[in-house]
Amino acid sequence: MTGKKPLLTLTLALAISGNANATMLGVVQTYPDITLNQNYLIYDNNAIDNTTGLLKLISFGSTLNEGPDSGNSTLTQSYSGSGDNFPNLMFTIAIDRTTGNWVSSKNPVANKVSIGFGNSVILNHTSNTPGFSWQGDINAFGWNTNGTFFDATWTMTSDNYIDMPASLAQFTDGVLTDAMAAYMGGIKISNSAGFGASDVPAAYQTDWVFGANANSLGIQALLAPFLTELSASTCNPSTQTGCTNYIHSTVTSDLFVPVPVPSALWLWAGALALVAPFVKQIKGSTLARENMT
Repeated sequence: MTGKKPLLTLTLALAISGNANATMLGVVQTYPDITLNQNYLIYDNNAIDNTTGLLKLISFGSTLNEGPDSGNSTLTQSYSGSGDNFPNLMFTIAIDRTTGNWVSSKNPVANKVSIGFGNSVILNHTSNTPGFSWQGDINAFGWNTNGTFFDATWTMTSDNYIDMPASLAQFTDGVLTDAMAAYMGGIKISNSAGFGASDVPAAYQTDWVFGANANSLGIQALLAPFLTELSASTCNPSTQTGCTNYIHSTVTSDLFVPVPVPSALWLWAGALALVAPFVKQIKGSTLARENMT
């Protein structure tokens, strides 16, 4: 991604060599931000080919935050309900299954950010059903070797909003995509359990499912659409390869962009809009096709 200005400080460079120790990038939290809610990490060690795996983050909901202070406005949307109990795919990251490093894959499903509208959003409808959507491409990734912390940088390709409340009226279609044209955003992931006793690079060559009660059949049923390509065998102390580890863990994640204007000015734009009514944005047929499952 030549020409992108590192508005995020990258304190460590991603190791691209043949060394089997993945390295954190060191991205710095900025705003606005989307906090992903009730998350699960799913890693298919040979999803793309016999050298490249795919890490997926699945969420049941997301919250848009205009800034870090307690008085700042937020909007939460859910991806389950109304007959759909399944979570949504938020982003995918291609990983070298030998080194654990990021892979710049040409596979169309790899290295994508796809935060879609929540299930309650009704496009082109007279009622107010607020929601937001961010899309983009991941261009670097790092993690620590025990799998407890991950980070990434990404480039926004589109941002869309519908029926935003007046307190968040600065969020209009394309406002961040235009502002971010020369900059990169960031992603942070925390996974409390990590790889446990599994060694690297063997951990990169095993399938994993992390999240709250991921080892329960009920949760596995809710994640079923995302588990079909994983090994059908469950790992146990005597079998650690050719199997899937289902690990109870706390998984948190934030995805954010640095608005290249003073933060006070960005927040003031939202506060000023409080004097206006709700912003009704009519979507065309293109958005109607965008990630509504």
